[in-house]
Amino acid sequence: MSESSDTPLLPSQIVAERTHLTIPSLPNWIEPTVEFLRTKAVMSGACHQKRSGKLLVALHEAISNALLHGNLELNSDLKRQEPDAFAAALAQRAADPNLASRTVDIVVDYDGETCHWIITDQGNGFDVDHVLARCLSDDPDLQMTSGRGILMMKSLLDDVRFTQGGRRVIMRLDRNSGTERRKDARVPIVAPFQVTPIGADGAPAWGESYEAVSRDLSEHGIALLQRQLATSAKLLIGVPTDRGVVHIPAEVKHSRPLGANGMELGCQFVEPLAPADPSSVPPPSGSPQMEAVHQAVAGILDAYHAKTVPSHDKRVHPRVVFTERVAIQIDGRPELIVAYARDLSKGGLALIAQEPLPGEVTIIFPSPTNREAFRVRSRVVRCSLIQEGFYDVGATFLRLDAR
Repeated sequence: MSESSDTPLLPSQIVAERTHLTIPSLPNWIEPTVEFLRTKAVMSGACHQKRSGKLLVALHEAISNALLHGNLELNSDLKRQEPDAFAAALAQRAADPNLASRTVDIVVDYDGETCHWIITDQGNGFDVDHVLARCLSDDPDLQMTSGRGILMMKSLLDDVRFTQGGRRVIMRLDRNSGTERRKDARVPIVAPFQVTPIGADGAPAWGESYEAVSRDLSEHGIALLQRQLATSAKLLIGVPTDRGVVHIPAEVKHSRPLGANGMELGCQFVEPLAPADPSSVPPPSGSPQMEAVHQAVAGILDAYHAKTVPSHDKRVHPRVVFTERVAIQIDGRPELIVAYARDLSKGGLALIAQEPLPGEVTIIFPSPTNREAFRVRSRVVRCSLIQEGFYDVGATFLRLDAR
């Protein structure tokens, strides 16, 4: 029997598929509905397993918004009042027969290439542009937490738009958009880099430069963690070299929220273009060829490898690159902290956190399967300030936490 006939790839043969369901406005329906839609997307081939975690987050945000803020008319501002205000209002409104009888209508359309999730509630709607404008405002009195969810959905999927006065959200995921496109492996390097936005006219906005922290780096791209939202799709990234700082043009390929106030940017280095205004040439400038870009970055990578502790020196367990999101639970705090792992061994983990961590914490790892995530009690052996709002943390594993 030929090898190709042993395991037919049935999802790749799906030509079209439609699912239509309605759910009641009861909070306990959110999680199973989200998991059902995620599983269905993976089984049909609409979403690769590796990207299904992002889809799950986006679906959860959209459906919970429709049910809680749409049908049950819960205001996000309740979360900023008394600690129990939102929970009390949710319990009261979920028990109101007039509100609970409303339904959330969900239509999933997949044509073999693109999948759309159309989620419609029966609430009063909202002004999407107004919410996003307040969310992105620099004025803390105008900022709204509700708009963060919309930004997160947009960062996780290929398109998110609202119709019917905010009562309907249409989310799109292209089947091949999650395909791995990296030309080479990235190295987990934590270091500060200067970032300068490039305006629509192609000129660098030097007055708006800021510092961000790298999460990983390769000759073709970099992942950055920063304390502010992305304001430009094109950037100059200042890379220190023995000739001074070389400013490398880059395009933002993806962005997603990092905790409550930060962002993670995935950037690809691009060929420098000759600016229309010669005065906008980055000082000091390097060669306009990508070879110079690669040489500058390669110098950092070489320095990194030179400083890497040999596998036989001081470390009982060799470490591997592991750059997934993890959650941190601190004793006595109900909310989890989002952090990014850098490398992993059988004995410990290096990660980047947005606040200093106490002596012991519980690290929650995403499950590699559909099973429940696992928790590891860990001792924090290093917590070094990289720059304001970012800490490099080293943790040693103690035991599994069965809580």
